[in-house]
This record gives sequence, C-alpha cells and structure tokens, in this order.
Amino acid sequence: MNRLRRAPLTLAMLGALVALGITVPASPHGALPQWDNLVLTAVGAWAAWRCSRLTRQMARCDRLPWQLLGISSLLFACAGLVTGLGVGGAQGRFSVGVVLVLVAALGPTVSAALIGGRVRGTRWPILVIDGVLVTVALVIVADVLVLAPAMTPGAIAPDLQPLVLAYGIYPAVAVGVVGALCTVSTAAVRRPATAMILMTALLGLASTLLAAHIVQPTGLASAAADVVIAGALLTGVRTVQLASAVPTELSPADTAPTVNTAGVVVDVLALVGVPVTLVAALLLDLRVPDGALACTAVVVLLLLVRLFMRIRDSDRIEEDLLRSEDDFRGLVEASSDGVAIVDAELRLEFTSPAARTLLGVLDADPHPLLLDLLHEEDRPRVRRELTTGPGGVAPAVHLRLRDAAGEPRELEVTHHERPGSGRRVLHLRDVTTRRRRERELERMAFTDHLTRLPNRALLFQEMAAGSATTSERSLLVLDLDGFKAVNDSAGHEAGDLLLVEVARRLQGLLRADDLVARLGGDEFAVLLTGAEDAAVEAAQRVLDALARPCRIGDRTFTVGASVGLCRVHPGGGQLAFRQADAALGAAKRAGKGCWRMHTDDRVAQAAASSSVVTALADGEVQLHFDTIANGDTGILAALHAQPVWVHPELGALPAAELWAAAERQGCTATLQQWLITRACADVAALDDQLLVAVDLPAGVVHADELPGEVAIALAGAGLAPPRLTLFVTEEVLQTSSAALIPALHAVHRTGVRLGLDDYGMGSTLWSQLARLPLEVVMVDVRNLSSGDNHDRTLELLGAIGRSARDFEVSTVAKEITSPQLLHELRVQGVVAVSGPVMPTGLTAAEVAALLRHPKGAVVAPLPTPAPPPRARAGV
Repeated sequence: MNRLRRAPLTLAMLGALVALGITVPASPHGALPQWDNLVLTAVGAWAAWRCSRLTRQMARCDRLPWQLLGISSLLFACAGLVTGLGVGGAQGRFSVGVVLVLVAALGPTVSAALIGGRVRGTRWPILVIDGVLVTVALVIVADVLVLAPAMTPGAIAPDLQPLVLAYGIYPAVAVGVVGALCTVSTAAVRRPATAMILMTALLGLASTLLAAHIVQPTGLASAAADVVIAGALLTGVRTVQLASAVPTELSPADTAPTVNTAGVVVDVLALVGVPVTLVAALLLDLRVPDGALACTAVVVLLLLVRLFMRIRDSDRIEEDLLRSEDDFRGLVEASSDGVAIVDAELRLEFTSPAARTLLGVLDADPHPLLLDLLHEEDRPRVRRELTTGPGGVAPAVHLRLRDAAGEPRELEVTHHERPGSGRRVLHLRDVTTRRRRERELERMAFTDHLTRLPNRALLFQEMAAGSATTSERSLLVLDLDGFKAVNDSAGHEAGDLLLVEVARRLQGLLRADDLVARLGGDEFAVLLTGAEDAAVEAAQRVLDALARPCRIGDRTFTVGASVGLCRVHPGGGQLAFRQADAALGAAKRAGKGCWRMHTDDRVAQAAASSSVVTALADGEVQLHFDTIANGDTGILAALHAQPVWVHPELGALPAAELWAAAERQGCTATLQQWLITRACADVAALDDQLLVAVDLPAGVVHADELPGEVAIALAGAGLAPPRLTLFVTEEVLQTSSAALIPALHAVHRTGVRLGLDDYGMGSTLWSQLARLPLEVVMVDVRNLSSGDNHDRTLELLGAIGRSARDFEVSTVAKEITSPQLLHELRVQGVVAVSGPVMPTGLTAAEVAALLRHPKGAVVAPLPTPAPPPRARAGV
C-alpha cells in the first residue's frame, strides 16, 4: 500500500528531472522565457493540487497545518510562472517572483508552529528560546561563510546585496525555527514532522545555492537549485500524504509527546556549527563580522538562560517527586490492604502498617522472613510460587498465618518483581471472611439441606477422586420400602423427620472413612472401602437397622429398605451407579426388604474372554449413532457417536462396559484413537453439514495424544474442525490427568468445539467455564424432576438455557422419552433435542437411509408457526 501511495511521487520526481534536464540548457541567464522556471511552475501546481486532495480526507480540525503546505506549493508555482515569463521585474533583482518565493518559504515555518502547539503540555517559552538559539547559531555560520564574503565591497553589485542577504538568512531562520518546533511532536505526527524538517532543509539548500549563483553565476548552481526546489515541493506532498494516513481516533499513546530525532539533529548541528565555524575562520584567515560576534554573544546568553530554566525545572521535578512520594506513602499507610516488599530471600524489607497487622510482624523484629510467619506445610508452596516466573504480574498466592493477636488469617497476595532490583512487591488483602463463606457455599453445594448428608454431586466426586487408588471399593444404593405411605398418612413433615432418622442410623452403622449420601427423595447411597464380603455385611447391617421401628413425634412407623450393591472399578463411577441401581431393582422385584449383588459382570467376562484390540480389528466394535435434531425445526442436525462391542457370546456391550474392559486390558489409547478417527470418517462420508459429538471417557483419557489424534482424524476424513464436538463430564475432568485441560484448550484452538455432558449433576456452569471454553451443555431431563412432572422439567430446563445463553453456550436436552415432552420443549425453543423418542442406536448405513428418507424417521415440523429455522443445532 505504501508503494502504491509513493508511486505518483516517484513518477513526478522522475518527470521533473527529465524536464529540467531538457530545459536548463535551453534557458541561459537573461533569456525569456525561462523554461526551467516554467517546469517548476508545473511541479508546484501539481503539488498544490495533490495536497488539496489529501487534506480533504482529513478531519476539518486537523487540516490547517497541512493546507499551508499546499498554499506554499501554489505560491511557488506562481513565482515560477512570473519569473519564467519575465513578468514583475528584472531577472536576478528583487521582483514579484522573489517576493512570492520568500512568502511561500514561510509556509513550513508556520505549519511547524501549529504542529508544535498541538503537543500536549507544550511549553512555549522553551520552544521560543530553542528556536531563537538555533536560528542565531545558523546565522553565525551563514554570516561567516557566505554573507561576509558576499558583502565585501566590490564582490557583487550593491543592488544585489539585499537579495543575497535574503537568500542567505532564510536557511538559518527557516531550518532553525522548524527544527526547534518539531523537536517534540506527538507520536502520531512524528513521521510527517520529520518530512517537514527535510522539506525545510531542502528549501534552505536551494536558497543557499541561489545566493551562490548570484555571487558567482554558474549554470551548475542554477540547475542544482532547480532540482532541489522540485525535491522540496514533492517532499511537501509526501509530508501531507503521511499526515493524511494518521487515524482520526487516536489512542493515548498516539497523542503522547515524543522526541523527534531529526529535530534533535538540527539543533545539535546548529550549536556545534558555531565553534566549528569560528575555528575554521581563524585557521583560514576569514574575516569574522561584528554581527557574527554579536550573535555569538547572544548564543552564549541564550544557553545560560536555557541552563537556568533546566535547573529550575529540575528543582520543580524533584519537589514533585518528593511530594508524590509523601502522597504515595500516605495512601499506602492509610490503605486497609497491606503493601510489603521482600528481597530475593523473601525477607520483609518494607511493610505498611496494615501489612504488619495482617502478617503479625512484631516491633522487636520488623524484618523477619516471610516464610517464618506462615503455616509450616505452606512454606514450600509459597516459596515456589513467589520465586518462579520472574517479571510481570504473577497469579495470586494464598497465605495462611496468625496475626499479631494470634488469630488465624487467610491472605490473598498479588505480587510483581521490580525489574533489576531482585525485590518483589506484595499486595496483601485479608480474605479470611470471604474464604470462610466460599467454603460454606461449597459445603452447601455438596450437602443435602435436610439430612446434612453429602449429596449426589459429592458422591460422584468421591468415586472419581478415588479411582486412582488401588483399594477395593463397593457402592450400595438403597431406598425405603413404604415411605410413600408415611407421607400420605402423616404428612411431609413426618416424612422429613423419618429421613433425618434414617440418615442418623446409616451414619452410626458405618466407619468414618465410608461415605453416606442422600440421592434425593427416599434414596440413599453408601460408598464403602473394602472387599466384597465387607460390602455384603454392611448391606445386611443396613437392612437390620432400618427394619427397626422409628418413633416420630407421637407415632411409630416401620419401614424397611431394599439395597443394591456392586463393585466400583477405576474410572467407572457412572457404570457402578447403574449397576447398583439395577441390583436395587432386582431386590425390589424379589420382595423388598433384601439386598442383591450385581453379579452379571459382563465387563470381567468380556475382558477375560476376548481382546478389545482384536475386536477392533475384526469389526466387533461398532459405532452407533443417536440422532440430535434442531429444537425448532426437527431437522436432523448432529449425531452422538457411541462405541458398542457386539460380543459373540455376551451380546452388545455399551460404551461404559467397553471402556471398562479396555481399561482392564490396558488398551484405552487404541480405543480412543479408533473412536475419534472412525467417528470423523463416518460422518464425513454421510453428509457435508452434519455435526458429530464424541464422548471422552472418565479416568482413561490419554491427554497427551488427544490433540494429535484429533488433528490426524480431521485431516484424514476431510472434516471441518467446527463439525466435531468433544464432550466431557465432570467425572472426566476429575479423574483424568492434569494434562487434560491444556490438551482440550489446544484442541479448541484448532476450531473443534467442547461440550459438557450430564450438566446439572455437579458444579455450576460458571466454574466449568473458568476452566474450559465450553460451547455446548447437554442436560439429561430425567435428572430435572421426578416422575412425569413436565412443568418442573420445563421450568428447570428454561433456567439452564437462559443461564447458558448468557455465556453464548448452546443447550441440548437429551433422554426425552415422551412425544408430549418433546413437543413442549420444541415450543419453548430448546436449541437441540435427543432421546429415545427419536432414532437412536443407528449404524452409519441406517443414518444414510434416514438422510435419504427423512419424512417418516425424524421429528415432524411443528403444526403452528415457529421461529425462523436454524440450519444446524449448536452441537
């Protein structure tokens, strides 16, 4: 773009050089017309027109300094025309053309003054002194080297002396003033200001050449002056061009004052030129005029004035610094937040009064080691967090200590290193109350409000957290027999008291390291550590304890319990719960008041009898798809891929059992790679818009290989990354390695979408969004209400959907079992729906048939007008 903008200038300069090369030999001194001046007329007219075009692109308030350059170009064109045609006076004498040139040459000076005045905090006295200082210095140089020889009696005709004087003084005045005014400019106009200094320098050079030509007429000096004037005019166009490129809306950094190197160079050269010129005059035996000596005295005087102003400014700056330091110290000492400075050994070098109170620093030892004030078990962590990653602002550090009164405190510390000092500034805030409230909120989030037992979320978290241990564990799931009759006969208050009594009895039966949880209603669960025999014994104790009568108020109730139990395998929390729930159903069918063990351990049988790797190679492991449709249109939008092991002896093993078998055989990495590759390939072959969702299993995700496997699968299938969504559950995040979160971020950066399955079973959406850039949440509607209470389900799902939309997260409702609920969800505008009411468990071939003949297989459109349909669900 810059090359295109400079192309007209380059062509204009080349054209001017060619034209001058032709016309200068044809324009001898005294001849009319002067063709070289007419060429300069054309260059000046083009420059004026170009500047006018460029300034019209600027804001009105920014145009004036640059419009003056266009006016100067127009005056130069007029001067060239008058001189070229010989109108307005004799050539080489004071004439209309010379007056126009001198007036035009003032344009850059006035423009520089306007630019300097727009710098924030411009100090005009200093600018004026600097301008006069540089101007007088350049006058000394011009007087000794040019004007004095020219003004010697007999050197030139007396009537030419005023003209030589004007041409000789102009470079000193123009270059000095413009250089001084443009020494400091805003960052936005630094380049245009530099170009203006260059333009002024070229005009000064041309003026010097013209003066030399008058003193000793030569064709070379005249031709050089013409070329330099043409270059100055085109440099003016470039100056306006650079100014027009400055954006209208400027940031604070763009308006900040900045030093212009070109202006500094002009100032330095001018001041250095004075002693150099005087020494050269002595060595070459040149006459030093009285005016030059007087000007030298003026330069010395102005330097003294400038020195005095600098000393005064330094004193004022020092006073401001001392005042600012006092103000800052007052703010630090008055702040309720503490400020401390520690050295490389974490010894306290400075502590504000609030910091001394928070840290418990004693007056007898004002500079203790910070680590000595902390809990002993926290010291290695705090040392590591405060001494690693130097530079910049580091994450907050939490400290636990006792204050001067011996009370426990928790502090949140933000810190940053002071560059080059080896010291670190700590900002301390007392978060004792906040952390206590956070712990209470966390306890409430994982506690049943009625019985004070852990709830379902904490149960699943504990099963996930213990999956890495090698000890055997069992899960008991129980519900009360006859509890509904208690509610119906004695009321819900009596039912609540009965549940509290059941919770008390369960806690009294079990060991301290066992976990008793209330799942909801009259359902409870017990997570036990120990062998299977211990779980059976515990189940029998539960039955015996709950079979005893319960006294509630003035009434006595006898309720029993049914118990289902199973083993908990690593990473199999969801599977264990389903198996225990199935065993509970068997106990109910067996007559209640008994326990049943989940004995149909098909995972163990499959792992013992067959190889998962062999099953993958032989095609026994297949990919089945559940359909996901747009909530408003019913159009098939996505497929939820699930691996299924069609075992030759045990039948179809669902995904949870397949993963458990692969985990026992140590081949989960192979299964993970197969699942992602196969899902991408099958969906890419089916349709060019269909989306696919893949679940990552709990406890066995291979995080290090995940980004590479996803990239290879997408490339091999030719599937666009946004068409793939990887789903995780909270159990997956809790049971996988610490590398999973960075791996998911790496996958997301490629365009793959991330989703949270089984949302609503644990932490809030906000806590998960803080860890992962989620775009989809999938909600199991069966967990939102009991029975067929569709109104409650819709109310809760609507609240989830509104909360998710605030974070631009799509909501998918799954496990929809009734057409009535499906219709109500579609009327409500749920983004996407899935479940048994729609086609599920399809092979790739069956999905292809569904796409070819969708009318009888997918959800029919709503009979009433609906919102404009979306092409695809956000899955």
